[in-house]
Amino acid sequence: MAKKIIILITVLLLLPLTGCSQPTNLPKQAPPGSYEILRKAQIASEWQMYQLKIKVAAGSELPIVLKLASGDTVDGYFYVEEGSDLDFQITGKSLIYKPTGATGSGSVASDRFSFVVSQAQGSTYTLTFRNTADASARQTKTVAFVELIFPATGSIFSPLEAK
Repeated sequence: MAKKIIILITVLLLLPLTGCSQPTNLPKQAPPGSYEILRKAQIASEWQMYQLKIKVAAGSELPIVLKLASGDTVDGYFYVEEGSDLDFQITGKSLIYKPTGATGSGSVASDRFSFVVSQAQGSTYTLTFRNTADASARQTKTVAFVELIFPATGSIFSPLEAK
């Protein structure tokens, strides 16, 4: 019995030293969506502005999450720089914004939006950029420019990329 305990302790102590290597046969694939902050500015002491370049692979989506307080106002606009299959929407607890110029597939080339945070919709709002193109389409990537202006007390988040 003592011999088994000593072997178990030895294995547990040596396990962190051995580590694990990453499998080399995994396929390399581009992340489904990414963003780049082109410019970030403080406007007076009450507002902040972000200019983002959003890249979304065909059939994928990229959510940008804003954490805001009740009564905060958000203004913004976006336009597609490359590709043509961008579906955009803003949700709180439910859908609160969908571009008016959206086609049947939901795609739109540009739009301006504004909303006021309400307690009924919660404090977290998700801006979802979805590339509606089929992965086999010739144009597989959509790139959009986005500008957001919201109170300096708000926060902006995006999911982490898996490397």
